[in-house]
Amino acid sequence: MMPKYRVFMTAMVAAWPILVQAADPPPAPSGVQTSEQIEQALHPPQMHTRAFGSRGLTRSDSDPPEPPPAPTSINLNIPFDHNSSVITPQAEVQLKQLQKALTGASLGKDKFEVAGHTDAKGRADYNKQLSYKRAEAVKQFLVANGVGAGRLATVGFGSEHLLSPDQPDDPRNRRVEIRDLGVSAQ
Repeated sequence: MMPKYRVFMTAMVAAWPILVQAADPPPAPSGVQTSEQIEQALHPPQMHTRAFGSRGLTRSDSDPPEPPPAPTSINLNIPFDHNSSVITPQAEVQLKQLQKALTGASLGKDKFEVAGHTDAKGRADYNKQLSYKRAEAVKQFLVANGVGAGRLATVGFGSEHLLSPDQPDDPRNRRVEIRDLGVSAQ
């Protein structure tokens, strides 16, 4: 009886990489976040806490109110050509994943802020306008692909909120941030 068990276990160990690979979705192109990754970042799993009785304790007016949960956000690498707000084919790959996440069950009713960012090259006023135009281009792409326009607000920050402040000219600072405002779109 022991040899059959050993044969079974050997076969399972040998097949494990195939079984695991079959369960995972196909990988996204390098640097592209999948819709599942976006959804998880914008709508993290809820932490369940156990409710306890108050044991005679009461809340007084001096207790501070619970702070509202912080909005969740994700930075996405949406490549644009230099001095351009035109969506590139490389950007479309990431934006299709974003569209899929925003129209999914867990995010389908929320409102979002699309925030454009630039690096520190160039004049501040120009960068602010460019980042706004890029955020608008992302919004227009999403709207054209099924996301309700009323669910998306746009803002351009230019180089005000650098991702890498110690490297202001770093291309990683050029990004689009998606923030879940958590407000029902109904």
